[in-house]
Amino acid sequence: MKARQLPVGLLLLLGMLAMCSAPAHAEDTTTVTREAERDTFIQGWSAARRGDQSGMMLAIAALPDYPLTPYLEFELLRQRVDSVPEVVMEQFLARYRDWSFAGSLETVWLRSLGSRGEWETLLRHSRDNSDTEVRCHLARARIEQGERDGLAEEIERLWLVGRSQPSACDRPFAWWRRQGNPSHELAWRRFEMAVDAGEDGLARYLRRYLMREQRDWADHWLSMRAQPGATLRRARQWQDHAYSRTLVSIGVRRLARSDQERAHRHWRALAPRFAWDDAERHRIERELALFQAVALEEEAIAAIDALPDEVRDQQILEWRARVSMAHDRWSDVLESIQAMAAAEQAQSRWRYWRGRAQAALNRPEALVAFGSLAAEPNYYGFLAALKLEQQLALCSEEIVADAAVQRRLLRDAEFERAMELFHVGLSSHARRTWSRVSRRLSDTELEQAALLAAANGWHDRSIAALNGAGNRRAYPWRFPMAEKGSVVALSGRYGVDPALVYGLMRAESAMQPDALSPAGARGLLQLMPSTAQAVARRHGLNYNGSADLMTPEVNLPLGIAHLAELQERYDGDWVRVAAAYNAGINAVSRWMDSRPHTDPDVWMETLPFFETRDYVPRVLAFATIYEWQFGQTPSVLARHALAGEANGTGFACHE
Repeated sequence: MKARQLPVGLLLLLGMLAMCSAPAHAEDTTTVTREAERDTFIQGWSAARRGDQSGMMLAIAALPDYPLTPYLEFELLRQRVDSVPEVVMEQFLARYRDWSFAGSLETVWLRSLGSRGEWETLLRHSRDNSDTEVRCHLARARIEQGERDGLAEEIERLWLVGRSQPSACDRPFAWWRRQGNPSHELAWRRFEMAVDAGEDGLARYLRRYLMREQRDWADHWLSMRAQPGATLRRARQWQDHAYSRTLVSIGVRRLARSDQERAHRHWRALAPRFAWDDAERHRIERELALFQAVALEEEAIAAIDALPDEVRDQQILEWRARVSMAHDRWSDVLESIQAMAAAEQAQSRWRYWRGRAQAALNRPEALVAFGSLAAEPNYYGFLAALKLEQQLALCSEEIVADAAVQRRLLRDAEFERAMELFHVGLSSHARRTWSRVSRRLSDTELEQAALLAAANGWHDRSIAALNGAGNRRAYPWRFPMAEKGSVVALSGRYGVDPALVYGLMRAESAMQPDALSPAGARGLLQLMPSTAQAVARRHGLNYNGSADLMTPEVNLPLGIAHLAELQERYDGDWVRVAAAYNAGINAVSRWMDSRPHTDPDVWMETLPFFETRDYVPRVLAFATIYEWQFGQTPSVLARHALAGEANGTGFACHE
């Protein structure tokens, strides 16, 4: 197919860009301020989003010296990728190889070359590209150009994955099949990978490449995924075979996650019917004991104790401790902790629970355990200090601005580019550029970079820089009060403690206004669009779609109103509020029904979701640090994690 030709003017412009010549400029650039340059760039980028290429070209011509002008050039090339001359693209990519857009532009270009059948150009430029679609185009290029050496092996690597591949792979896969591939063994391996990845449609497609006997087992496998209980009942009629043992093992372990009682029942019936080796038998019994413990059944302690030492790993010991504390078996909690490796026992989490168990058993060693932990500025250290009725340990470290280092950073072209990208709102490019810069900065430079980022309101990069420098005590910067006026006003309006709002916001987004989770939660308070819409309707708040959630002006009112609703629902109990914010109301209802009278700290520690189990204490600890920021007496942990059994007396630095 013949490529479309660019207009002569555009070709000339791109040629000049490729040769590093500055575009013509009609006015004296020395009078143009940085703010004006930003405004011009933003106008050009808006034109790019509309597909207005003439608007982009005008912005490019008006910004010959602006650090971000190549981003407009990149977008212009990306939009006309099907017709850009090879030499223009080659030189542009070479010049900006380390810029944040280079990888994506190269991939778009190579995909375009492949889809247009420009095999020779593709072969010259795509050898090291790892994009799957590009690799499939490259495989086809090698077929068309007669480069067959090692090609079957390369296509096998593309084919042997647990998901469907892009349509660009269809032709190379067809050629590969004509060479007698795949073997039954290889097809079975991909079938297993597809099932493990939850790609049942692909697994059913792959069934055609299996031997007849394998097809029957493939049907059983798919049935085991969809209906493990019913398939395990049918498994009692299966002959002893490697496939049957594998499927029974998968089914029992899968069922244990959702219905461990039925899983135990099926295992008791099936265990004697097959010739299990010790390793597989122990693997199944470990999973059964583990999920019995996750369900907090007291019998899990004996089941764990019956396991051989080689499968009683850290995870099993942790759950033995949790099920023991859920049933007030504090001697078993101590026994579980003492069985852990020394490095695990030394963690603040298990030092706290050691002290908690010793206190429950009225042992004086509890004072020693809590005393050694109370000087640590974290959730467990704060709890230990409260148990001892001491002030909470918090030693803040000030960072003094170093003008010379900051000037050096601001003269660094890549650092300047990161800051400019942030100012014009290209946040994903900004963070990628920042990450690249930060890898080559010293700890001192990272601290000064954090100050510069914070001064410009780029709080998530300030936090990241301080974490990278290992500075955990620069609390005013690691726990910034972003949007303070709005947060305080809205918290007052809805009756929510602003320290708790900040603690949750810091845990949710690290103060990144455009944060987007894999599940689709958005903005500072990570609201789901469906939740935002419902809250907006109930409270008469402004909301015009998910994009609004990336702006604090919309996100904060909706998020704080939602927190107020949860606070009312759970009678002010922020252990439940935070758990519901993270895992949902239905999950919290189940957990409350199963353990209605459990102490709050035990309730948190025995949550079945590891993410929520760590999230709730993190929110409360962060809120405690924000109490320090507000100059308040600490009360969050005393009220919520310890149910008022102790009172905070203040913060202190004992160095």
